[in-house]
Amino acid sequence: MNTIARAKGLLVEPGKTWDGIAAEPMTLGGVFMGYVLPMAAIPSIANAIGIYLGGNSPNLSQIFVSYLIALVGVLITGKVMPVLAVRLGAAPDGNAGMKLAAFAPTGSWVGGLALIVPSIGGLLALVGAFYTLYLFYDGAQRLFPVPPERARVLGLAAVVASFLIGMLLVLGSRALGIITT
Repeated sequence: MNTIARAKGLLVEPGKTWDGIAAEPMTLGGVFMGYVLPMAAIPSIANAIGIYLGGNSPNLSQIFVSYLIALVGVLITGKVMPVLAVRLGAAPDGNAGMKLAAFAPTGSWVGGLALIVPSIGGLLALVGAFYTLYLFYDGAQRLFPVPPERARVLGLAAVVASFLIGMLLVLGSRALGIITT
């Protein structure tokens, strides 16, 4: 499946798309090169364009760092999710963790297109971020088979873990002076 069709499926028919993702054999390299790298670039590129259209020069190093943070976030989340899932009764499945981490941020990445519009882009991108939380919630339950009474807990754990990982990466980069805004 191509990148645009996969993204559209996650946005329009997430349950059906997650079921397809769960059944499809994938490699970390294939998913990263074919989906994560281009999709994670969307908000960074849109932000640079929006800053330029707003009459300013974009700080390309900070935009690049925000892109790297997105990529590192996917890798870390892909490693953390199987550990959480096992603690809730799922079988160990690093591949499922990688799939969840690679595809759930689709809402944020597509929503990041709105950053082209400086005045309201941030608000629209926030809607995409909230949808990403839903994708983590739904995807975790579909990719990691757990007893039904623990499925919602796993979904919520995925949401909290993805949020915390993202926040820690941003705060860490700010503390190190890598990102200043």
